[in-house]
Amino acid sequence: MSKATKISLLCALAALGLIVLAMLLRYASRHILHAPIVNHLRSGIYVFLFSAWCYTLWLRIVQVQVRRYLLAISALMVLWILLRSIKFSIGNTDAERRLWYFYYFPMLFIPMLSVFVSQSLGKDEAFRLPRWTKLLYIPTLLLLLLVLTNDLHRQVFSFPSGVLSDGEYRYEKGYYFVLGWEALCAAFSLVLMVRSCRIPHSRRIRWLPLVPFALSLAYAYAYVKKVYWVWVLAGDMTVSQCLIFASIFECCIQCGLIQSNLGYDELFEATSLPVQITDHALCTKYASIAMQKPLPQSELRHMQQDTVQLDDDTLLKRHRLRSGWVFWKEDISALNQIRKELELTRDELRDTGDVLAAENAQRARWLKLTEENRLYDMMEAQTARQIAMLRDLLANLQKTEDPDRARHLLGQVIIIGTYIKRRSNLIFVGMQRGAISVQELRLCLNESSENISVYGADCKTIIKGEGQLTVEQATQVYDLFEAVVETEMESLRALLISIEVGRWVEVALCVSAAEPLCGLHARFPGLEWEQDEDGLQYVTQKLERSMGVKAHGQD
Repeated sequence: MSKATKISLLCALAALGLIVLAMLLRYASRHILHAPIVNHLRSGIYVFLFSAWCYTLWLRIVQVQVRRYLLAISALMVLWILLRSIKFSIGNTDAERRLWYFYYFPMLFIPMLSVFVSQSLGKDEAFRLPRWTKLLYIPTLLLLLLVLTNDLHRQVFSFPSGVLSDGEYRYEKGYYFVLGWEALCAAFSLVLMVRSCRIPHSRRIRWLPLVPFALSLAYAYAYVKKVYWVWVLAGDMTVSQCLIFASIFECCIQCGLIQSNLGYDELFEATSLPVQITDHALCTKYASIAMQKPLPQSELRHMQQDTVQLDDDTLLKRHRLRSGWVFWKEDISALNQIRKELELTRDELRDTGDVLAAENAQRARWLKLTEENRLYDMMEAQTARQIAMLRDLLANLQKTEDPDRARHLLGQVIIIGTYIKRRSNLIFVGMQRGAISVQELRLCLNESSENISVYGADCKTIIKGEGQLTVEQATQVYDLFEAVVETEMESLRALLISIEVGRWVEVALCVSAAEPLCGLHARFPGLEWEQDEDGLQYVTQKLERSMGVKAHGQD
C-alpha cells in the first residue's frame, strides 16, 4: 500500500469518526442533553469537515477551472451548514422559515456547478465553458425564486395548520420540480464524467460514484415520504445531502474521473531523475529513488540562488511550487569532461605552434555541444505537452489487453510521434536556413495527414503557392493543425486543411468531429471559428507575410 493510499485511508477513517460523533451528539441533543451547545458543537464538527475537505481540494486539484468550481461547491456546503445552525438558534419563526427557504440556494447551485465541473475536465488553462452552460442559470434561478416566494403562492410547501412554519408542512408540485432539476443536473454531470474518462485503469471502478448518487436519490425519496428509520438515523437533510454530494465528488477523484496530483509515490519510484519535493518549511515530502539520500533542511535552507554547485559534476536546482519547493540534481560530468579534454589538448599543443588551431577546434566542439543542447531544450519545451501525451499513450498501450484498444492507442502514438518529429525538423531547418519553404511545410502536413487516414479518419491537405515562410508562420500553421487533431482525436471523422500562400498566408480547416473548437481562440489570436447546421466546424486564420520573405514569383 502506497503512502498516499495510507494517508487517504486515515483521513477517511478520521472523517467517519467525526461523523459518528456528530450523529451521537444529535441523538444526545434530542433525548439526553437539550443544551444549545450540543447542537453548536455538532455544527462545528461539520463545518470543520467540509472546510478541511475544501482545503484538500485546493491542494489536490491542479486544473484551475475544476478546482475553482469544486471550491465553490464546498463553500456552498459550509454555507448550508451555517444557515441550518443559525436557523435553529435565533428563535424567530418568521426568520427561521426564510432561512429554511434559503437552504435551496446551495441545494440548487451545487448540482449546477457539478455540470460545470464535468464540462471542464481534461481542458487546458485557457478553456472557457460553452455558451449553452450559461442557460443553466435560468431554471436554477427561477426555481430558487419559486422557493423564496413560497409564502405568496405556496406551490412548493403548503401548511395545513395555517401556521407558516417548517414544523408542519406538505410538499407541493414546485418541490418536485426542484428535486427533479437537482437530480437531472447531478446525473448529467456524472454520466459526462464517466464517458469522458480516458484513464484505462479507472474504467473498472469508474461507476463507483453512482453508488452515493443512487443513495442520494433513495434518501431524497425516503425523506419526502418521511420514512421513520431514515428520519431517526439521517433526519438532518442538510448534513446528509452535503455528505452524499461530497462522497460523490471524492469517489470521482479517487477513481480518476476527476484528475488530481496524486500518485507521487509511484512516480518517484519509476523516475531516474534525482528529485525531491518539500513543503514551505523545507521538510521532505517526496524523494525519488535516484536521490538516494534526501538533502537535509539545513543544506536546503542555505540556498540563496536557484542553482548551486554541490560538487564538480553536480548542480542543485530548485523551483517554487504552490505548496512548497522542488529540488533536483543535474549531472554536468559530460561538460566537465569536454573542458578537461580542452585543457589537456591546450597543454599538449602549447609548444607545437598549433595551439591556436587546436583551441579553436575544441572551442567549436564546445559551442556545437552548447548549441545542440540549446536546440534540444527548445524542441523539448515546444513539444513538452505532446511528449507527456506520448508517454501516457505508451504506458496505456502496455497495460491494455484489448486488441482494438491497442490499435486505437497505437494510431494516436503514430500521430503524436509524427508531429514531434516534424515539429523538431522545422526548428532545425529554420535555424539553418533562417526560413522554411512551403514545400517543407507541405511534407509535414502530408505525413501527418497520411497517418491520420491510417488512424481511421479522412484527412487531406491542399497547399497553393510556393516560396518561403518565416519559422513563426510555418510552426503556427503546423501547431494549429495539430491542436485541432488533438482536440478531436477521439471523435475525428474527417479533416480538410487548405492553405493559400500569397501576400497572406490563409489557413482554413474543415472538421467533422464532436468536440467544439472554440477554445482554440486563446492559443491562436485572430482565429475564426464557426459551425454549420450539419455539425461541420470551420476554423480559419490569416497570417501576414513578412516583408523579407516573399512568395515565389512576387516582385
